Amino acid sequence: MTHRPSLQLAFVVGEAALTFVSVGVIFIIISRASGPEVLGTYALALAWLALFQGVSSFGIPGYILREAGAYGQDAARQVVHAMLLGLGSGFVAIFLMLITARFLGYSAYVTQVMTIASLALIPAFLNTCCRSVFVAQRKMNLPFIAALLEVAVMLSASLYFLFSGYGAVALMVAFVVAKVASASFAGFQLFRQFLPVRPPFDPRMLFQTARPVVIFGIGNMLGMLSLRINVIMVSLWADITTVGHYAAATKIMEITLVISNMFGPLLLSRMAYNFSAKGNRDPNSFGAWYEILFAMIIPLCVAVWVFAGFILTTLFGSAFGNAVWVLRLLMVYVLTETADILMSVILIAANRQRQDAVCLASNLLTNIVLNLALLPVLGPVGSAIGKVAGGGVSTILRHLLISRLLSPVNWLRFARKPAQISLVAGAVCFSLLDVERPIWLLLFYTSVCLASLWIFSSFSFATIKDMMRFPSAAE
Repeated sequence: MTHRPSLQLAFVVGEAALTFVSVGVIFIIISRASGPEVLGTYALALAWLALFQGVSSFGIPGYILREAGAYGQDAARQVVHAMLLGLGSGFVAIFLMLITARFLGYSAYVTQVMTIASLALIPAFLNTCCRSVFVAQRKMNLPFIAALLEVAVMLSASLYFLFSGYGAVALMVAFVVAKVASASFAGFQLFRQFLPVRPPFDPRMLFQTARPVVIFGIGNMLGMLSLRINVIMVSLWADITTVGHYAAATKIMEITLVISNMFGPLLLSRMAYNFSAKGNRDPNSFGAWYEILFAMIIPLCVAVWVFAGFILTTLFGSAFGNAVWVLRLLMVYVLTETADILMSVILIAANRQRQDAVCLASNLLTNIVLNLALLPVLGPVGSAIGKVAGGGVSTILRHLLISRLLSPVNWLRFARKPAQISLVAGAVCFSLLDVERPIWLLLFYTSVCLASLWIFSSFSFATIKDMMRFPSAAE
């Protein structure tokens, strides 16, 4: 029953909703209950945690996703040995994070929060590895249950701590406990369903697995660093309250990226299967998939750009209204990042992870250089500009690589309809912001976009059903 495409889609949507609660609602509650300072401390610790997750996971979840998608249960040996490598890198990451927390000049309180956060590195790694296998096997009910367990523990504990007057330390303890609970469930299900007979430890297999994992690891570390470096750099130039304002805009950006980040693994597992088992290495064969993703992301980004002030003040409070232009710039980044995620999936599925890592390095380098130049002058807005420029550079490089190594992809063709619809509706709403209440304009915008996308067939239910099928069952 759980392999039915309709149920798989329901579980994917449910997991996306739980991710929104996990990454968004907690931030909103903290900002309302405790203000920008506690939010800034909490967000800074999570930024460092995500940065060191690049060392901890070392790209292993992406490697597992590709192998399990291409070879199914025949990849069990690679999965087990890759996870053993990840446990070693996880302890290294904890050690490095503890050192970093004590040598960057943060207050003793911030250092304590970061120290507690480091304990989430290994359970977070195990959770993402298990999720990679479940997604490749299209057992989306298991990631959903794991996410539900994590959100239930974190939300209940966080609410208790917040309304009892506790600060960021207690909130981070709740975060770590929730990660441990989720990872325990996911690990049990992995060994029960995917690895009922565990492959024996083989040192030669460990070294064979380590060779491709290194490239995945470099790319993953660069990706994590690129995603979180801006919050960290803002913290070095501004006070913790300003970090809280920037973190609020960043959190909305991360929520809008949930769709793309869930879409990517589904595409990677199917594309890896097509490239390896079927020999079809033309990325244009997934054009219908790209069009659906753009039809969801572009209207969402335009809506957040137009209603940025209304969204920030409604969700986080009037004190966060000065982050409007940071949020608008980050919506431009979300558009480039969505295309970037698709192109990264294509390169990884084609075993071109080395070239993909080079593109990520260019993204990070551009971002850091512009942050150093613009942060002292423009503050958080300068940091957002650096993020947009970094995403643009890597998107262009990946597009050129795919055109040269595989087949050219006309991305504008897949994005044209939703872009035209959302830009026209967005322009009308923006011109009326001073005349009409934002909530009515937002409802008007949503209705126009949904109706227009339906009329012009930007959503294909047959394609969505195909996404949810197990790769070999889709032939």
